[in-house]
Amino acid sequence: MNPDRLDVGYIEIDSGSAFVRTAAPVLEKIGDVLVGSATCLVLTDTSGNLSWRWVSERSLGRALDRFEFAKGARYGEAHAGTNAIGVALESGRPAMIVGGEHYKQPLHSWACAATPIAHPITGQVLGTVNVTCKAADANHLLRMAVRLLADEIKAALYAASTAKQRRLLDVFLNYRAATTSPVITLYDHIMIADETATSLNLDQGRLWAAVREAGPTARTLRLSGTVTARMFPVTPGTLADGVVLLLGGVVPVGRQAGGALPGAPAEPQPVGLTPIERAEAQIISNVLIECAGNKSAAAAKLGISRGTLYQKLRRYRLK
Repeated sequence: MNPDRLDVGYIEIDSGSAFVRTAAPVLEKIGDVLVGSATCLVLTDTSGNLSWRWVSERSLGRALDRFEFAKGARYGEAHAGTNAIGVALESGRPAMIVGGEHYKQPLHSWACAATPIAHPITGQVLGTVNVTCKAADANHLLRMAVRLLADEIKAALYAASTAKQRRLLDVFLNYRAATTSPVITLYDHIMIADETATSLNLDQGRLWAAVREAGPTARTLRLSGTVTARMFPVTPGTLADGVVLLLGGVVPVGRQAGGALPGAPAEPQPVGLTPIERAEAQIISNVLIECAGNKSAAAAKLGISRGTLYQKLRRYRLK
């Protein structure tokens, strides 16, 4: 990549994507107060390609055109080097690049801040929102502005989601609070997964096809040689509202080297526990995880004494 030349290139872009259809009106509404401020607002896809652009004045638009910052331009790191859009997508976090921090020398007169936009239901990254201005005009408010824009876009995405999508999120959160197993909620074109389940890189379409093939009465689903899933239809007896999968045989993300997660069983739980005892053991395990293993905090949250907590930890063989 030549740092002295732009050469980012252009591709055909879908400016009518669901992300752009929802996010662009939000930015246009906010843009009304930016007229005359020499500011550019941009949406990109997940590869950093510019899919939509708004400029506060025509002269700024013409200047940006000369710097290949227009619809279809490729601003992922692979084509533009260090820039806010590329860094935000690579890191998964907000980024601000000013002047000479850009890899490409022709961009040294510009400043930009960008942040990834994840769908509030599925968590899937849809693209980025970016604010660009002259480097001489940049200040800390640029970073703040892009975060506020991201919050407005996420609110619009949530409002545009269907009742079924919102219900899947509610079900996911309820199961996540009640179990230490990795959790997935799944439907036709939707998959919501926690960090551990996401690390398996499961294909949503194939997973839903496997669930459909197993049917609503199935209790388990084998995902690989070691990974299995317990199946719970959101509505018992039908897959019309989706399914919950609790995964087994997976090493949880965040497990410390040489040790178990706080609250994980020190060894297999004793046989002969009643359903109420098993539920109590699960609740204690969840609270210990929430309290990062702090037994005093866990006892306070559970409303019991430390002595009683230690008795139950020994009873249920919890760490």
